[in-house]
Amino acid sequence: MDGSINVPGLQAPMTIYRDGAGVGHIQATSERDAWFGQGFAAAQDRLWQMEYDRRRAAGRWAEVAGEAALPADTLARRLQLARAAQADIAAMSPETRAMFEAYAAGVNAFLTSGQPLPVEYALSGISPEPWEVWHSVISFKVRHVLMGVWQKKIAQGRLLAMIGPERYGQLDGRSPAGSTVILPPGGAVAALFDQADDEIRAAAQHLGFLAEREAGSNSWAVHGSRTTTGMPVLCNDSHRALDVPSVYWQVHVACPQFDVIGATFPGVPGFPHFGHNGSVAWNITHTGADYQDLYIEQFDGEDSTRYRTPDGWAAAEHTVERITVRGGNPAKVDVWRTRHGPVVHGDPRSGLALALRYTATDGPCRGLEPTRPMLFATTVAELFEAQREWVDPVNNLVAADVHGNIGYLTRGALPVRTSQAHRQFPAPGWTGEHEWTGLVPFEQLPRAVNPPEGFIGTANQRVIAEDEPYIAHDFATPSRAGRIAELLSGDGPRTPEQIAAMQGDRLSHPARELVAVLARFGPFTGEAERARALLAGWDGDLLPESPQALLYAHVRRTLARVLFAPVTGADAWRWLTGGEPAALGTIIGRWLASVMWRDGGRDRLWDDRPWSEVLSVALADGWRATAALAGEDPAQWRYADHHGTNAKHTLAAAHPGHAAALNPPRAMVGGDADTLQCAGYAWRESAPFDITNLSVYRQVVNLADIAHGSFVIPGGVSGLPGTPHYADQLELWRTHQRVPMHYRADEVREAAVSMLDLRPS
Repeated sequence: MDGSINVPGLQAPMTIYRDGAGVGHIQATSERDAWFGQGFAAAQDRLWQMEYDRRRAAGRWAEVAGEAALPADTLARRLQLARAAQADIAAMSPETRAMFEAYAAGVNAFLTSGQPLPVEYALSGISPEPWEVWHSVISFKVRHVLMGVWQKKIAQGRLLAMIGPERYGQLDGRSPAGSTVILPPGGAVAALFDQADDEIRAAAQHLGFLAEREAGSNSWAVHGSRTTTGMPVLCNDSHRALDVPSVYWQVHVACPQFDVIGATFPGVPGFPHFGHNGSVAWNITHTGADYQDLYIEQFDGEDSTRYRTPDGWAAAEHTVERITVRGGNPAKVDVWRTRHGPVVHGDPRSGLALALRYTATDGPCRGLEPTRPMLFATTVAELFEAQREWVDPVNNLVAADVHGNIGYLTRGALPVRTSQAHRQFPAPGWTGEHEWTGLVPFEQLPRAVNPPEGFIGTANQRVIAEDEPYIAHDFATPSRAGRIAELLSGDGPRTPEQIAAMQGDRLSHPARELVAVLARFGPFTGEAERARALLAGWDGDLLPESPQALLYAHVRRTLARVLFAPVTGADAWRWLTGGEPAALGTIIGRWLASVMWRDGGRDRLWDDRPWSEVLSVALADGWRATAALAGEDPAQWRYADHHGTNAKHTLAAAHPGHAAALNPPRAMVGGDADTLQCAGYAWRESAPFDITNLSVYRQVVNLADIAHGSFVIPGGVSGLPGTPHYADQLELWRTHQRVPMHYRADEVREAAVSMLDLRPS
């Protein structure tokens, strides 16, 4: 990190300063060298993470992890992300391609610089290959392909087949549209969904991004009319599964053309999600939009290269790919593609398979084209105009500028469809009745600038009240969004500190709703009454030291089981709470929120069971589970003793003797999936309260003083185990502190603890 290195491919000398948190500040004399420097610094910090991303995306992880990774590699090959990434590179404008090429040159300059490689290469026995331009695109795609809704559509289809339309409608509260025609319970279609679900589970261990379906996020922008400074404040925290190292990498890139600081994915140039350029600050949350459709394709059992279309039989693309397996024999994978897209599940030789139509792989995609022009924006309006070609994922883009504006834009490609059949489930691909006819025009995407409320808050909730343009069939439960509105509404201006402190808020609207229900019933007897009495009058704040929060976590699980298992049946409930695919947890959460909203003020539930009967069982079971975990004395119960991070390095399972050194320490916290401090956990009653999705990047920018923003990640900027910046931000993250975003050139130099000069060789 200190000294001087001669590297090939650099046009002029440049410097990488490192501050006290290890964050790289790249100062270059040209745009081309700036991207070169970002690539070099990313490889310094996160080369193994970049290696992992490109290999798992391309279906080459078995070369490292052996036969256990074959299911993951098989699914990755079927997704054909490598093909899509290479097509995207060919479609890039010359300016954007030059950006990606310079970044790749910087990565490769590190590989040939003689610097030590990450320890993981020695553990795995592989050597890094040169970084190719398309590797940056595939690294972006792998982080988002399973943030879409296709896993959820498979899960819902399988559930519908397991329990039937009548019981499904009781749980969901809405009729499963088209199910009686499209998805008859049982039969070959049900078997196809079973197989798809099994394939997802088998791949989950090594395709870590399967957990991304739980991804959420919070963001809010407060107009200057509601702040003490008279200028906007912009905050966000992105929610994902916790990788090792954390998915986001903090960096600062400056050159005469632009000066931007924020966070991005290692391997990806630019700042597509979070940052500021001295004039405009931006962040994103996930809309949960529906831009992925699954089609049930009928294949000719005698000739698996033929599939049915409205015009008769058509030829499917079919290739056979070879997967190298460490310590084993090579494996062959059949890869098919229909007019709708790649076959991702099922075997066409059986007569049925599922094909995925997805905006980011539907054809050559210019979705990363905005990454460069957005850096030059000087206003919210200019930033939004730069998003015209953004495709995937569909984001809630929130921004603020130094002129006092705040704004919201739904950015991304939203398909226009001929039917509603695949809003919840896969649809038949042979009828021609369920096709895409185009995309929602950019001008029709929802947006707002300086709304009269004086703030914008997003937490994956429903975007617009209207049905058109269609965005998604369902959204995240509104608990976090409601809390944002509650905290930002009302009279009186807020200080920037008060607005930023919302990131640590742990008050749960669902917990308060349950307490309100309990106030109407009882007293009960025995353990049920002890549980009711402890929760009665509780404010619903899931503080780390709270005994009520630990009891509530157990009662939340037991209540869900008592409410829904009689409807689903025991087998389906075990499957729903099994933990894979991650989409199942969101389904249960939506059901519970629906019941509390629909029946919370009544004496009887939708199925005519008395609330008192259900509560008595759930409270007693929840009390017993809490006592079994934490002891009989509730005065000794502490939520954070049992609720925390448990991140695992990608090689920890394969090298258990090194796991303690590879895995970062744990951080024990409050909150849950319904609070602004996101810290979700599994629904299975026997599972520990290890956090499954959480805030992986927090950013705060006060537009009255844009040069002094702050950010934090639950780990460190470095991906090198055992080094000072591997996990040095974790305690700051746990205690809701942040590290400074050093921005001004003089302050960067003053804060630098190391300085590396790169010189052309």
